[in-house]
Amino acid sequence: MKLNAAVIIPSGRSYLLENTLNCFYKFWNDKYNYPVYIHTLGEKYSESEKKYFKKKFRNLEFFTVKPYFPKNLKQNEFFYNRFYNSYAYNSFSIRRLGYLQSIYFGSNISSFGKEGCLSKKLSRYDYIMRIDDDAWFKKKIDYDLFKEMEKFPMASGRLGIYKSKILPMTRENLFSFLKKYLKKNKIKIKLKLARDIIKSNNEENLNKLEYSLGNFDVYNMKYFKSKKYNNFISSINRLEGQFRYRWADYDITNLFVYIILGKKIKNYKLANDTYIPSHPDAKIIRDKTNLIDFIFYLFRKRIYKLEKLFL
Repeated sequence: MKLNAAVIIPSGRSYLLENTLNCFYKFWNDKYNYPVYIHTLGEKYSESEKKYFKKKFRNLEFFTVKPYFPKNLKQNEFFYNRFYNSYAYNSFSIRRLGYLQSIYFGSNISSFGKEGCLSKKLSRYDYIMRIDDDAWFKKKIDYDLFKEMEKFPMASGRLGIYKSKILPMTRENLFSFLKKYLKKNKIKIKLKLARDIIKSNNEENLNKLEYSLGNFDVYNMKYFKSKKYNNFISSINRLEGQFRYRWADYDITNLFVYIILGKKIKNYKLANDTYIPSHPDAKIIRDKTNLIDFIFYLFRKRIYKLEKLFL
């Protein structure tokens, strides 16, 4: 029996969407015909483009999301202004504000209808699959991915222990936040590996967990609609961790499963000949920025560099 489930695709790269949908339907969804909801942060597609896609692909809808902007953060508190962070300084400019907004969108997976979040229409589903607009399905998947989910809070195309110099630069204060949150809410960690990591008092040990792909994840929504997740994500939202520190949506959801729920993530173990997280034609999305804001950003960056030279 077909489950009460849906697929969401956050889309900001119109040049890739048709190819992504062609592959996704051909290699999986033509058989199962789950509803697909394209979400864009701001208007990305004309009415004629939407009509074209809806005619070509079955059970497809578009939603325009008003991007969330944290009004209580000062400019120097945004991740792209943390110049002491070499990743932020060298590779993450003000023109990537949209990426921070997409993290907010992805981590607030059950905040239906709120600013910067999924359409309220998605609230009726028991399971939600999230794939990105550059996801590249290359080979037929001949089973219903949702039916693998009944015993798990979350699943992913692949899980992995990822080693990167960038990771610590996108997890600033995440470990200390977790420790304070656990203490304040009197949460006992059930999963031994997660318990040992927190007890170690070494934030680098967060890297010992297997993390999901982020751009091909499936959620069992009874866990993410729960009071536990609402409290967890609300605490992160109040801190604006997605915007201050670039805490990734998959870090947030994965750590909730491991540390708060004490459960594991289902691994579909899709090989590279079946699925690749990002199509080779995909390019980093860089937003159009208000000229005055961009000039001030460059000015602050220059001042920081001069201070480092002379102080």
